[in-house]
Amino acid sequence: MNFTSTNLESPAGPPQEQEEHLPPVWLQRAFVVVYVLFCMTLGLTLIALPWAPNWFDRGLIMRFPLLQQILQNGFMRGAISGLGIVDIWLGVLEAVHYHDRR
Repeated sequence: MNFTSTNLESPAGPPQEQEEHLPPVWLQRAFVVVYVLFCMTLGLTLIALPWAPNWFDRGLIMRFPLLQQILQNGFMRGAISGLGIVDIWLGVLEAVHYHDRR
């Protein structure tokens, strides 16, 4: 093996910076609006649904009585509602901290 000085040297010139391709501003704003609406809708659903009187009246969950009993527990209902609050909080944070990237 013959190592020459050209093999051990770093490449000539500064490293090339890759240009970041950003979507248009209108698309960024549309994404944020859809994301915030999705978070709010999902959060409100997760807050209200476990406390609805017909939470388990019909549906697939009726086939699994143990799972139905676990999900009707007050702690589990509160945990699901807590996830809804976290989801709403994520939507609010995104709306408040949004800025256009240009």
